[in-house]
Amino acid sequence: MELTSKLVKSVAYDPSTGVLDIEIRLKGKRRYFNVPPVVYENLITAASPGWYYTRHIRDVFSRSEKSGPDGRLRQIFGRRGQLS
Repeated sequence: MELTSKLVKSVAYDPSTGVLDIEIRLKGKRRYFNVPPVVYENLITAASPGWYYTRHIRDVFSRSEKSGPDGRLRQIFGRRGQLS
């Protein structure tokens, strides 16, 4: 889903796995794990999706992101320090 945000370009969410994919403008794609459905709903309905992302998702949930020329995913810990 495309968003009208200066920071967040698009998002996709799988409620059966809790995986949230976010494309950040100029930074690439990130995948967040164990994201509750309400967080996704709040993100796509926020007046400022970029603000919501930085306050409630970016450093809260563990994530992977594309890294390097090979495009391989690497794991990064969120504040909760959990990987799924």
